[in-house]
Amino acid sequence: MRRRDMFKLAAGIPLAAMGFGADAEPRGQVAGLLVREHHLVRPGNQKRLRGLVLRLPWNTVQPTAETVFDGAAEALLDQAEAAAPADYPFLKLRLLAGADSPPWALELGDGPLAGWKDPEDNSEHTVPQWWNDDFLEAYEGLLVALADVLKHRPRWAEVTVSATCTVYAEPCIKQLGVAANREKALAVGYTDDADQAALKQAMAAHHRNLSPLGITSSVAYNPWQTIEDRALKVCPATTIELMDHQKNTMGAYGVWANNSLSARWVDGVPVQNRPDYEGIYQHMVTAAGAGHPVQFQTATLAKIQAAEGSVFATASWAARNKAVSVELPRGWEQDEDVIDLERATELNRQFAINAEAT
Repeated sequence: MRRRDMFKLAAGIPLAAMGFGADAEPRGQVAGLLVREHHLVRPGNQKRLRGLVLRLPWNTVQPTAETVFDGAAEALLDQAEAAAPADYPFLKLRLLAGADSPPWALELGDGPLAGWKDPEDNSEHTVPQWWNDDFLEAYEGLLVALADVLKHRPRWAEVTVSATCTVYAEPCIKQLGVAANREKALAVGYTDDADQAALKQAMAAHHRNLSPLGITSSVAYNPWQTIEDRALKVCPATTIELMDHQKNTMGAYGVWANNSLSARWVDGVPVQNRPDYEGIYQHMVTAAGAGHPVQFQTATLAKIQAAEGSVFATASWAARNKAVSVELPRGWEQDEDVIDLERATELNRQFAINAEAT
């Protein structure tokens, strides 16, 4: 069966008729200290961790419009499961769209936005018209195929919402500070309303296809970037509105995440280093205290150290503020404020307590 036919079939059949039934209990939170480059961790340090995050690009899963779920993607899932010890009961899938969308999906709508610049490293990418209905329909087809595979793989407990991303798996950050990017988007019909509606549509697609399996879906939140009068506008209030929408429509299946956390020690207490994120973080902390699942990925090790912070302080801030997990940066083992086995054990214990309360 072709991928698109599979999606059309699934879209017209109630989930119960497909064998899923009503929303299952969540499989479990991906809780504790996590890494995404598990193969780079020294074998003696792997006991300090409690999970791994697999990057799965859409162009690997469905390289052609006829592909349902490519064997190369199945192999990546197999490898991750084989690498994850019994101490890692649940695994997280970072599904990647945006620049990692397959060529056929990039062509949907009026075609791709080529030469999309990332000011972080001055690189250029080709990204889709992420707000386009045809593109969003194709993304849901991806979720239909993914659900069919993950229903037989009970260790996968979480998938990221990535339909409306560009370069990174962060739908609020779209490199709109670059004037050329803004002009490209506006030329093919970008509006803030369409952007927000697309993210909400992607959340709903995840809830339809993955929540019935007990799989949660996380959105990585940052201050929302949009365009006003052809200039960049940053709207943290919009971020909070989107967070609340996810919580109200997905409940415990809608995990709040942030991939920019950095903290330092001040008088023995971890203090986060991003004043521009303060309102968003406080909203997350309040919800986490009330039992909503919240998680973090740290900033890069270089950015943490440049702010006079440490990976241990960053993980400690998250644990003390009721998060269920922290994804550590590459090179975390080399940080001077080392997360040794004793510290890792205590952090993982606190994360497990936090997860139990969600």
